[in-house]
This record gives sequence, C-alpha cells and structure tokens, in this order.
Amino acid sequence: MSEFHFIDAGSGSKVHSVVFALKTPAAGHTGLSHLAEHMSFRRSHQYPTAHELFTANTLLPVTINATTLAEYTFFFASSEKANVLLDAVNYLYCGLLNRDYGTDEVILERDGVIFNELAMLETNSDYALNAAIRLTDTNKNAYQHAGGFTQTIGSNSIQALQDYKRQWYQPSNITTLVYSNSAHFFEQCKEVVTAVSVEIALSAQTALSAMKAQSVETALSAEKTLSEESTLNRNASLSQHASQREHSHLDKEASLDAQTTKGENESIRHVLTWWFPQCFLNGLLQQEATLSTVAGLKNTLFIDPEINQQGNFAIRLVTNEAMKEVASELSIEALPKLSQNLTHKLVSDDYDKRLRQLKHVVSACLASFDIKPSKPMPDTDKHAEGVGAAIRYFAQLTDALGSNKCAAKDCATKSTYLASANKVSHSYLRALPSPEKSVALERIRKARKDFSAQASASNSEQSLLIPRLTSKYRHFIALEHLPALPRLLRPLANKTTNLKRFNAEHIASHLTPFSIPSPSITLESAYLNSDSGYLASHWVYRIAFYQQSRLQAVLAHHLFWQPRTSGECYALGAATYENNLFLFGASDTNITERENWCHKVLSILS
Repeated sequence: MSEFHFIDAGSGSKVHSVVFALKTPAAGHTGLSHLAEHMSFRRSHQYPTAHELFTANTLLPVTINATTLAEYTFFFASSEKANVLLDAVNYLYCGLLNRDYGTDEVILERDGVIFNELAMLETNSDYALNAAIRLTDTNKNAYQHAGGFTQTIGSNSIQALQDYKRQWYQPSNITTLVYSNSAHFFEQCKEVVTAVSVEIALSAQTALSAMKAQSVETALSAEKTLSEESTLNRNASLSQHASQREHSHLDKEASLDAQTTKGENESIRHVLTWWFPQCFLNGLLQQEATLSTVAGLKNTLFIDPEINQQGNFAIRLVTNEAMKEVASELSIEALPKLSQNLTHKLVSDDYDKRLRQLKHVVSACLASFDIKPSKPMPDTDKHAEGVGAAIRYFAQLTDALGSNKCAAKDCATKSTYLASANKVSHSYLRALPSPEKSVALERIRKARKDFSAQASASNSEQSLLIPRLTSKYRHFIALEHLPALPRLLRPLANKTTNLKRFNAEHIASHLTPFSIPSPSITLESAYLNSDSGYLASHWVYRIAFYQQSRLQAVLAHHLFWQPRTSGECYALGAATYENNLFLFGASDTNITERENWCHKVLSILS
C-alpha cells in the first residue's frame, strides 16, 4: 500500500496540499513517463469526462497539476477547502491507477496535445541545442529525457503505456505527502486513498473478466495500428522497457549544413562534455560565467543541471565554428543512422589540435576551482508553498532528488573532483531528420473523427459529459477562481483592445533541424500541420463585459474544451489579467478558425 507522510504546515497556513510521488524512470528519450502523466488526467472509470481537470482548475477553489522529472513524477492538488481537496485527491488517485484507455484518446493526447507541447519547447534555441546534444550523446552517462521529443513521442504504443502504468503506477510505488495544519485532514486523506486502492483491488478480477475479450482485442488492434503507422522515428532503435528502444530527435537554430553525399564533406560542430557528481552542482553553477569566458565567446558553454541516472550532471561546450570532416563514402540513406555511431568520424589535424587545446584550457580552469561538495535540492520555486514543501520533504526522505549516496561518498575528496575535471567525452552535433508529422496527421484526423462520433453517441448519457467535481461543488463555482493569465501570453493580452479582442502570434514555422524561422508567415497560412511544415500559435481573446454573464456555463461545457481534448492545442482555458477576462490557447494548430470559434462558443453555449 501507499506510504503516507504528514507535513505540519503550522497554524498560520490556510491552504492544504496533497502530493503523490511516484518513481517513474525515463524510457530512453521516448517520453513514455510523460505520456503516462498526461493520460492519468485524461479520465478514469470513476471520472469519465475528459475535461474534469480543466473545469475544476478553472471554476473551483482548487489547483490540480503534475510534473515529470527524470526519475519521478509528482501529482498534486491544493485548496483552502478541505472537502473540495479530498474529492480532488480521490479524482487524482483514480486517474493514477487507471489503465483502461481507448486507442483514439491515446492518439489525441500523444500526437496532439503532447506533440504540440514539445514542438512549442523545441522552438526555443537553447532548449533545441540541448536536445540535439542529448540525442547524439553516446556516453554511458548520457541523459534519458523523460519528456520525450517530437520525433520520439509517437513511438509509444497503447500497450507500452498500459505496461508502464501497470509497473510503476501501483499503490506500493506511490508515496502520499500531506501538507496541512490539520492532523484530522491527514487521516481523511489516508481514508480516501486507501478506499480507492481497496475498491480497485476488489473489483480488478471482476473487471478483468468482463473486459477480457474487449481489452485483448483493443490492445492488439491498438498495438498493430500504432506500431504500423508510428513512423515518426522509423530509422531509430527504440528504447523503452522490455521490447522497445529509442534514439532520435530534432533540434533547431544552430545553423549547420549537414548534407552528406558520396565524395562530399559534412559540416559539423563538436561537443565536449565533462560529467561531475551532483554534489558539485551548486559550486560550479556559481562559476558558469567564468567557464564561458575561458571557453571563448565564439563557443557555447553551459551547465545542464539535470541529474542523470548515475547521479551526475553535465558541463557542455559546443564549438561555434563548423569543422569539416574528411571525405567519406557515405550515402544519403546512411545519414539517419549516423547519430548512433559517430565516434568513427575524423577531423583535420589543425582542428584536432584546436580541440585538444580547448579541452586542456577548460579542464585546467575546472581543476583550478576550489569547489566544496554540497547537497542540491530540487527547484520548487514555481510550485505553491505546500507543494514545494512536500517535494523537498520527499527529496530529503528518499535522497533521490537531493544526493546520490555513492556520489556523495566519493565526491568528498578533491581527487574525485579533479578526475571529473580531466575526463572529457567528445561527440558531434549534427542535423537530425524532421519528425514525419504527416504520418501522425492522418492518424490524428481519424482519431478526432472517431472521438467526435463517440461524443455524439454519448450525448444521451449526460453523466459522461458532466464533470463530477464541478457538478458536486456547483455552489463554489465562481469566476473569481479563474487562474492568472500565463506570463507567456501577457504580451499578447497587452495588445488587445475593446475593438481588437483577438490577438495571436506564431511560435513555430517549420520543424526542421537547425532551421531559421521565417519572419513573414501570415495567420492565413497557418492551418493544422500545413504542407510547408508544422505551424502553431499562441492566442488570447479579451472577453467583453456582456459575454461574462454566460462564461461560467461556457467553461463548464464539454464543447468549450474540445480543442484541447481533441489535441488541437497544448493548452486552453480562461484567465484573468489586468482587470480583464481572457480566453487563451497555447501551441494551437487550428489558429485560422480560433477567433470565430471564440465568438461562437461564447454565444452558443449559454
């Protein structure tokens, strides 16, 4: 059963917080743990509506969310209303233990929502550079990226998802942390979690028997569909658990020419990496500016603060100048396989000497520092007070996020630090194939069609369309619970007026490795996954005063959330900013229809 821990918030705290901590190892770069997190919110037998999370976060005095790190996933909820939070805990725990998903909803979340999220992240040049480095890193210390990448997320089948949740989303692997000033509330949380666990355990055999034929048929059909059509990364070997292995991705804005043909040279950049035990992270972060100066302004040096499975973090140095390789007999067809075996490449003697000199200079600088070992703690600044306190408590409790025991023991000596400073791994940074979004597009179109048909068929079953939490606590529903507009969208909101209520901007033009975004793309050209490349936008819509009277009903209706549940965008919602109310969307691939959609949804759903 789950472990329970009470964290006394003190008499001055009004907010209760509950955190579920799960060990969820990354499966290579596939993003399988990221998919499992998303699908836990999608629905469960007890909470069958796909928009349960969104209506609760928008209209009720509660905040529910999750975050996936390299080795752990944290699900959390906070509220001043103990009774609302207890039901939110019930909702969360039911979602954690659920493994019954349909093929369409997995496709919509995976190829729609998560792909849009990753595409948004990958438009950031720093993120894209780090992603490209990780994907070509063959060192034994190499990171496994829990979030996945646009090229890799589509490799996850429904069977892999169910197997992953069966292994890691079990009560024995879930630690419940309660931050509250009430010991009675802690006992109530224990009762809720225990009751859900017992209920699911007792009904498991009955449910399995009743669903056996359908589940087997669905799983086999889904496995066949997703494996045959999932060619987002067809030339990469996939690394999940047991039967899948993975290696690939895209990156952006590093301006490389990476075209290799027979008898022609390829331009590449070199990546030097130093791996240090995590106890030296805090000290070296303070020296990052000095290291960058030593590396030279033409080169890029940064510290990747994420801790890998060996308890180490990386210092990366990327050469700014592309170095020509010696001509080799390589065909275009061989290119996708190069990222798996890069160390055979040769560079000219002149560049080789410069690389050796660069290694020596940076290593000497690292060795000159007097870095004292310390115990880093997870960054919880973005979380609410109770959630952050619970995560830090868990880090100290398990020592999993704060300090690796072996590393902590070894790094206490200067010799360990010097050994890390003088050991440098060498890899290459090159362009990688773009994700074949057109393949996923056909898949997601079919899933949306089937999803819409199912929604229409279930209209007679209103229980499947009405979220339980907002229905039960309708007396708490109020626009004052609307969250603040995300900072990312506030510049767009600042440019809206009473006459110009809708404002949008593109965040991605082409998902092409090392490409430079086109500055001249018009909104009219940005339709869902256009032939010219993946296109998406952020947008805001300022709600007029006369439209606010029906806003509660709009936000409680499943049709409002359909762009999000059908995977058209990464985020959708309503929020407050500067005494105004806004609808908003992030990484939306259907931007041409969105302004009219805003008008219609506010007028029709009343």
